[in-house]
Amino acid sequence: MIHLHAIVNQHTTPAALPAAVRAALGKPLRRAAGLTQLALIGALACLPAGCRSLPTALLWQSTSGPRQETLTLLDETCAGAGEPMPYDFLATQPAIAAAQIQPFLPGLRSAMHIPLDTAGLANWSLLLALAGNWLAEGRYAQVLCAHLDHGPAAADGHWLVVGNEALENSPASLHFSQPDAAAGLPDTPDFPARLAAWLEQPASPTQHLLSPANPRLAVEFTRL
Repeated sequence: MIHLHAIVNQHTTPAALPAAVRAALGKPLRRAAGLTQLALIGALACLPAGCRSLPTALLWQSTSGPRQETLTLLDETCAGAGEPMPYDFLATQPAIAAAQIQPFLPGLRSAMHIPLDTAGLANWSLLLALAGNWLAEGRYAQVLCAHLDHGPAAADGHWLVVGNEALENSPASLHFSQPDAAAGLPDTPDFPARLAAWLEQPASPTQHLLSPANPRLAVEFTRL
């Protein structure tokens, strides 16, 4: 059985990210893209210090991706007076986020970025299915699942942490079932915020994540 360990929701601005990184690390993360900074402070908020060395995977999706960094690189290449710097190119590569996070999250073993093409829709169902398979195979002790978007006006991150072991404060367990529920939560970027709101209410003992990307399978959450 998979257990939900933590839910974290981030709402900040691009201008506030460097200060948030300094508050988390005690120093800046130089030349790091906005998505990388957002991923770093989110991952550290998800995991207490004692859990950061456990074998960990990071699965994250994004609608925006490194759009701002790519536009900056294109502007420098097409209209700039000189050649773009190497770190400008690296900022356009989503995979670089894991390399910059790993020194502060020593248990991080692998990471996967899943781009999305439609605003307002997500694929948490896929992230949780992958996490469940990897946990069942014993590859990792915990998996971080995230949706991260970084734009000119806002930087938002939504996180779920799952693992095989139930922690003292684990709020729910989850498993995959047939989508026979009459109602459930939609598969949107802010699904963790909706899930947290359900957990705070004295409502039904179960809740479902229903995804149009996987209509034959629902993710069922059960209160602990």
